[in-house]
Amino acid sequence: MLAFFCSLLWLNGGTGDLGLSAYLPVHTAMETAAIVVAMLVFGIAWNAYSDERPGNVVLIGVVLLGSALLDFGHMCGYRGMPDFVTPSSPQKAIVFWLGARYLVAFGLLTIALRPWQPMLGSRSRYSILAGVLAYVAIIYWLELFQPSLLPDFFIPGRGLTNLKIGLEYGLVALYGLSALIFYRQARHGAAFNATDLFAAAGIAVLSELCFTLYASVSDAFNFVGHVYKIISCAFLYRAVFVHSVRQPFHALRQALAKEKLWAAEQHSFVRTLDMLDEAVLELLPDGRIARANNGWWQLAGRTPAGSLLAEAVHPEDRSAFEKCLQNLLEGLKDELHGRFRFMAEASYERWMDCRFVVERDQDERIVGVRGVLRDITKTYLQERHIAHMALHDALTGLPNRVLLEDRIHKTIQLARRSQECLAVCFIDLDHFKNINDAYGHKTGDALLLAMAQTLESSLRDGDTVARWGGDEFVALLPRLAGPDGAREVARKLVSVMNQTFELEGQPINATFSMGISLYPDDGDSVETLLAHADRAMFYAKSQGRNNFQLFNDMSAKGLGKKELYIQARLAQAIRDGRITTWFQPQVTAKSGADGVRRLTGVEALARWHDADLGWISPGSFIPMAENLGLINDLGQLVRRQALNQFQRWRTVRPDLLLSLNISKRQLFAPDFVDALIEDARRYGIPPAALVLEVTESVALMEVECAEERLCQLVDAGFTLSIDDFGTGYASLSQLHELPVGELKIDISFVQRVHTADGLRILQAIVHLARALGLRTVAEGVEDAATTATLCELEVDILQGYHFGRACPAEELEKLALFTAGAVEPARPAPYLMTSMISTPIS
Repeated sequence: MLAFFCSLLWLNGGTGDLGLSAYLPVHTAMETAAIVVAMLVFGIAWNAYSDERPGNVVLIGVVLLGSALLDFGHMCGYRGMPDFVTPSSPQKAIVFWLGARYLVAFGLLTIALRPWQPMLGSRSRYSILAGVLAYVAIIYWLELFQPSLLPDFFIPGRGLTNLKIGLEYGLVALYGLSALIFYRQARHGAAFNATDLFAAAGIAVLSELCFTLYASVSDAFNFVGHVYKIISCAFLYRAVFVHSVRQPFHALRQALAKEKLWAAEQHSFVRTLDMLDEAVLELLPDGRIARANNGWWQLAGRTPAGSLLAEAVHPEDRSAFEKCLQNLLEGLKDELHGRFRFMAEASYERWMDCRFVVERDQDERIVGVRGVLRDITKTYLQERHIAHMALHDALTGLPNRVLLEDRIHKTIQLARRSQECLAVCFIDLDHFKNINDAYGHKTGDALLLAMAQTLESSLRDGDTVARWGGDEFVALLPRLAGPDGAREVARKLVSVMNQTFELEGQPINATFSMGISLYPDDGDSVETLLAHADRAMFYAKSQGRNNFQLFNDMSAKGLGKKELYIQARLAQAIRDGRITTWFQPQVTAKSGADGVRRLTGVEALARWHDADLGWISPGSFIPMAENLGLINDLGQLVRRQALNQFQRWRTVRPDLLLSLNISKRQLFAPDFVDALIEDARRYGIPPAALVLEVTESVALMEVECAEERLCQLVDAGFTLSIDDFGTGYASLSQLHELPVGELKIDISFVQRVHTADGLRILQAIVHLARALGLRTVAEGVEDAATTATLCELEVDILQGYHFGRACPAEELEKLALFTAGAVEPARPAPYLMTSMISTPIS
């Protein structure tokens, strides 16, 4: 619009002259208005400055200050004004005018080109102010005191000079370039008020164009140029005002809106916190509660304000909590995180997870503490329960192996420092399996629980009794004076167990065997002490049970070393097959037509030769295998070795029988019958050729349990033999009910055959067997006289050293008894065990 008006004025030739007398007051008023606007811009820009704000705002203000000072000289030097140092003239007014306009033009161009960012230094604005004031002073000095040094810009009678018009066009170019830059910045979304700056520069271009066209100081072009100049200053004022005043207020309104939104969010957040079972606290430096949310009421049930937080802590935890909080308040720690017990209003304790951090001011001084309390009572109790379950036996509640070994390790460390003695006692119930079998596992568990309670109540304070597993317990006895102290405690425990336990309505008497190892005499590690106590316990069992043995005494007397060695090597010997099978011949009591007794069978016997101990008696390692639970593996090894050899013998002696000893554990193993039938089928041995020897105590005294299993074996085709007959307490009715085919008379009766009582007992046994239709076998026959007597008693089969000792298969094959009845081997026909296939096995 302003450009359009300026074009109309130019097309009309700019006619019209107000006259100097009428124009001078108008000019003075317009210049005064321009000076006031410029000074306002300077005041706002200068006083609203900060190091974070753009330096261009200050530059605008300082430039307009300079232009205001020069415009004052222009106003005072205008034609018709009173003398201002020198007489007024158009030349004088033009000098101040051009000085002011070029200052503004270069200032706007600098602002257009300079990035809109803070100044390099906090005092840079003073340097700019000093530079502008120096420029103004130079202009004043030249015009007022050295006017001859300046060129002519106006010649009376001729008007404006070409230099003056050229300088005006130079201003037009500078303003136009600035306007173009501001326009592009505005189009690209500048962060500052580029639109108003563009308007100021563009209107300044129109103003300068008017000053290139006026013919007199009071014509229309001169008037319009001054008006445009005031409008340009107004846009500069607007740009500075918006950026320095309106924009901060706008930013303040936005900040207030954000603060309001943040406050609403905080309020919502606090309401959400109140829904949680957590207490959020703010503490004063003295430990008093300044503020707390509703969670504090739920946890503590008391007023938070002004009360000491430590007063809510459990008395037993209060000193530790106060110390931790004091370290936090003194700056020794920046954070407190721990678990403490708090007392609620109802006086019951709650476990709290506490987390506190210090609050500091700008000077890093501690002004308070902020924290959160979370109720973890249920979690804590569950953790304790899980930890207790992991470290204690479920049945008895005693410590388990893990906790026991840890306590032994710590007790050893204490004993090492205090030069004291400690004892590890390995306790095993005697014949516990018999109690389980007779009364059931529920009664067995009740006995274990009663024994655990008895042991625990009988020990000293500080002693530990733990359940090792099954029917085994371990007692840890610290702070002993020596072996005598361990013996005293052991005697007390043995005497305490001499009582009758009423369990499930059944009176039960139980004993135990105990082995004791001492620190430091018997070892200095957990593993060593436990191992030696276990070996001493095994030795106590070998000494008749219901007693205790010290490993130290065993070592001093040399007792039990062989048993300990056998126990340690037995399992490996079975796995490596170092236990071999020997065979002892069995012959008919009646001689043949040639007067020679015939070999009728062989008994398979286990033998063990060790590289260190030599030959180990079966009387030692077979009971040990029973106690260690290795008898099934041992029996399977001997059985398969015997069947493998017997398979080869049957090609030359198909009439032979093979006798196999069957232990109690083997007989009652769930898979024994199936495994035996499978082994016989694998080696091609008919069940009728196998005689299974079962001790009298197993077969007769446990007839209710054994009868079914023995019937299965007989139904499969095997022959059953009662071994060690006469040593048990069998009744005639029991013997009649069992499907046995052979009685093997115990060696103790055979050796007493030459006494009157012994002979009568043998006669009774033979007559009993004949009445029941059973075959009789006498073992332990060692001389001809015994042989003759047994033949007179009509015993069927004889076995003993008189006919041959137990020997390896190679030696047995060389005996005349074996070769006398040998036949030429024939091609073996495949053996079909139809009876075993068709017979159902339960």
